[in-house]
Amino acid sequence: MRQQSVLDGEWQFQLDPEGQFSQAPSAYDRTITVPLPWQAAFKDLAQYSGYAWYRREFDLAEDWLSGDLLLHFGAVDYWCQVFVNGELAGEHEGGYTPFTFSIKALARAGSNELAVRVYDVTESGLETPRWPNYPANPSHAKPPFGYNEMPHGKQEWYESVGGIWQSVTLTVTAARYLKNVHVTPHNSGEVNLKVELGGDLAAVPAGEIKLALFDQAGQPVGETSLAVVAGQASYSTGLTVQDPHLWEIGQSYLYTVKASLENGGAATDAISSRFGFREISTRDGKLLLNGRPFFLLGALDQDMYQDTIYTVPSREYLADQFRKAQELGLNCLRCHIKVPDPVYLELADEMGILTWCEIPSWRAFLHIQRGTYHPNQVIIDDILKHRVEQTLRDMVERDFNHPSLVIWTLVNEDWGTTLAVRQDDRDWVNTLYKLSKEIDPTRLVVDNSACGNGWGPNVHVHSDLEDFHNYNNIPDYATNFDTFVEALNQRPLWTYSTFGDTVRTGHEPLLLSEFGNWGIPSLKALQNPDGSDPYWFNMGPWWSGWGGEAGWPAGVQDRFTRYGLDKVWPDFEAFAAGSQWHQYNAMKYEIESMRRQSNFAGYVITELADIYWESNGLLDFKRQPKVYHDLFGEVNNPDVLMAKPERYNGWAGETVDFQLDASHYGPADWQGLQLTGNTAGLVVSQAVEVPQAAVTSLGQFKLDLPAAEKAQVAEYKLALTAKSGESVAATRFKLLTLPESYKQAAYQGQVAVLGNHGLGGHLQGLGYQAGTALGGETGLAITSKPTQELLDWVREGGDLLYLASSGPGPFFWVGGRGGPYSGDWVSSYTWLKPGIFRRLNGLENPLDMAFKEVAPRNIIQGLPFEVAEYHGDFLAGQVGGWVHFPVAHALQLRYGKGRVLMTTFALESALLEKSDTVATALLHDLVDYLKSPECNPRLSANY
Repeated sequence: MRQQSVLDGEWQFQLDPEGQFSQAPSAYDRTITVPLPWQAAFKDLAQYSGYAWYRREFDLAEDWLSGDLLLHFGAVDYWCQVFVNGELAGEHEGGYTPFTFSIKALARAGSNELAVRVYDVTESGLETPRWPNYPANPSHAKPPFGYNEMPHGKQEWYESVGGIWQSVTLTVTAARYLKNVHVTPHNSGEVNLKVELGGDLAAVPAGEIKLALFDQAGQPVGETSLAVVAGQASYSTGLTVQDPHLWEIGQSYLYTVKASLENGGAATDAISSRFGFREISTRDGKLLLNGRPFFLLGALDQDMYQDTIYTVPSREYLADQFRKAQELGLNCLRCHIKVPDPVYLELADEMGILTWCEIPSWRAFLHIQRGTYHPNQVIIDDILKHRVEQTLRDMVERDFNHPSLVIWTLVNEDWGTTLAVRQDDRDWVNTLYKLSKEIDPTRLVVDNSACGNGWGPNVHVHSDLEDFHNYNNIPDYATNFDTFVEALNQRPLWTYSTFGDTVRTGHEPLLLSEFGNWGIPSLKALQNPDGSDPYWFNMGPWWSGWGGEAGWPAGVQDRFTRYGLDKVWPDFEAFAAGSQWHQYNAMKYEIESMRRQSNFAGYVITELADIYWESNGLLDFKRQPKVYHDLFGEVNNPDVLMAKPERYNGWAGETVDFQLDASHYGPADWQGLQLTGNTAGLVVSQAVEVPQAAVTSLGQFKLDLPAAEKAQVAEYKLALTAKSGESVAATRFKLLTLPESYKQAAYQGQVAVLGNHGLGGHLQGLGYQAGTALGGETGLAITSKPTQELLDWVREGGDLLYLASSGPGPFFWVGGRGGPYSGDWVSSYTWLKPGIFRRLNGLENPLDMAFKEVAPRNIIQGLPFEVAEYHGDFLAGQVGGWVHFPVAHALQLRYGKGRVLMTTFALESALLEKSDTVATALLHDLVDYLKSPECNPRLSANY
């Protein structure tokens, strides 16, 4: 019978940058732990490209040479040769999948030498060719490979991975041995079994293969046997399990198949594998698990770790991460363009978590690098195609039996293909889809997980799911997000190819498979014991140049103070916690927007955990919870109750209408539901009906805003209650209430409203003494279009409230919120300086949904945020990500003898189109401040 020895532990290690050694070197100057990428073992090798040698010795007893001797590697990135006692045992290409060599002919009793020569290359930078038609380099069949010639996933985004990063084992078997057994279970109880033999297939006597199935308790539920035929490697048969227990989300049930190879009644080899009865399918736009609709509640998982990069820190560490994922309400993890360690899928099987796995990408930055779509530069040649196809085959071969694995992705966001441009690429992706269904018909396949780009969407061609990616900053672009998901819900033409080569039914389940927002982690939870920052603080989205600056953490605490944000938040930890609540509120809004759509079958949040500098995780990089951890499962749930208020603010005593919807995908019986709500101003109690696997409108409701003496935020809660009295779904939402006394203007001087008669009339209704021209009694001017006459008036001592919401003007530069200022991918955080806005005093920063209507569409740039003397002049603003791109939304400056308060808050539209409560309070506060002695700008015009 087989025996196994694990060869993990300390190995000798030697760099060979130029590949000068064709045989193992005689001297090694380092030791390395296996398994572990060399970048994790040695920080000085983060940028290393080239060859490296591993060496160790192992002892063999004489009886280990009686049969076959198999040397197995879980994964080595990227190409390697293996030598035993100085002789080549074999070579392998592919950084994510396992391989095995028979080394019996090279091994000996006693001491043996094992050496592994590894080649890997890192992405060192991007190049743009001078000539658009300059041909791309062809792929190489042997090292040295170019970085874009091999599947590598997102290593260039974070840390590169090279070397032996999964376990190495040595197994002695009989001369003929069991290689693997693939199980295809059907929920009817039928089980198809395919067994592969390895070794000396001509060995005599032939013997037989015995197969036995066991339930989770270890009780036998079926057995059969097959005669072994000399020279035959592959065998198929079937069994039937009576009344099988099904594998379900959160309710794992695993069976075991045990295969033994026998000769003359004696077992010579045995292996086992777990499996589950689970069927994934689609019908009429729904995702079905075991024939029942379910809503996919997923998170992207980059499956990278602070200290070990690709190598799983421990089984316990991963199990803890999965438990936290379930606490967050997740039922699926999309392991992102990386083949996970086998233990990842083993734990997912055990814990009842769906997994979605993907082929590692090979050319993430092709479009940026080449700068053009010239056909000569984007060709995927046959060598590269073979690598991708072989990776897919190896993934299916290794992971075929895992019930948790339900979806394959072939391409992510067109990284490595150019589907919008090349017919050849669309044809190849269609071929790859067909190959995946041929070798694994038990799972769903996404051809290209699509998104929008500057040249339009990269598209689907042939896919079981219609998925797309979209990112928006909330509340700033909440309307944009709603518009997008409503359009996606209509199954638009632009998600698939429009070149006549699409295979589409119009009933593919619809998913937003990437969306999310950033929440900056607590530094106290991440810092080293000596208080220093983690090493990865010096990393960031390097390929984006200046536009990616917001993603660089290094120096974040210094910037926080240098930009004066310690006058906005008590300290950096308060800012981080506030950003996490901002993240929660944004995701809550986005999730509810999607769950109201009738055709949506699921979503995938970006992402489960922060990965290095990328801080959009539900957990931080160490897999520690963020501030909203205990609340998130209420929103991220198969069963949800959703309230959509017509507005998020109002005056005390006003009535606010809100829409209630429910979506029920959980297994519970929702017969006899009662809708209840009992918060001040909101009392609801009525019977409702909510069918399963649908979105149901429960109607329009009203609530009365409470009396208030100052700005106050009230949280309103509603629940759906079963007959038993148990709450089966709940929701909460917050509304800002301002006292009605805040509605009228305090300033009673003459106000000249210039260039907008509608605004002047509105301000009169708010109690201002508003006219349309400057006069001798004018104490304040308000405009978005300053004239020279007005500027001269200000220079002579006038006060101007400048509504800088429509482009450049005569003061500081006003730019749009495109690129990094939008906050759509790296979130930005808008703030108000405490103490300035008296009517809004005490509200939390960053600003939330109550400020949706006034969210700025422009920014004030070119300001001396790093000069402490001027910090008092910046009254409102925003920063992006790790406290970069500071800009103002309200500031004061001296202009001649006069004062200017300029703002980019969208006051005009919010007042005139919405009569927004916050817009009214903001306007009053800006006017009152400008006309007060406290408005004493240090910032002044430069002429």
